[in-house]
Amino acid sequence: MNDNDTLTETLVELVEMLPEGAEHPVNVQIIATRLNTNKRNVTAWVAFLINHWGVPIGSRRNSRSGYYLITNDEERSETIAPLTAQTLEELKRAEKLRLIDLES
Repeated sequence: MNDNDTLTETLVELVEMLPEGAEHPVNVQIIATRLNTNKRNVTAWVAFLINHWGVPIGSRRNSRSGYYLITNDEERSETIAPLTAQTLEELKRAEKLRLIDLES
């Protein structure tokens, strides 16, 4: 078995851990522990699953934070809204940095 096979098995295992719907999201630390990795890898793998495999993974960032499989448009919107806000804030920061006069 090569590294790609191992990664594929890990990604499939990650998806299988996720509940359908936002009611009981699985915390990223729990996923990381079960997959014997760290939170950064889990986050990267989730992005990969969404971007390359088209897996509809949602996330919650409140007191019951974690990942889940999106089952409806409301859950999709609840996932997209904070991502959009974060992106806009990062774009603003990038623009401010670009405009800073480094000569003064």
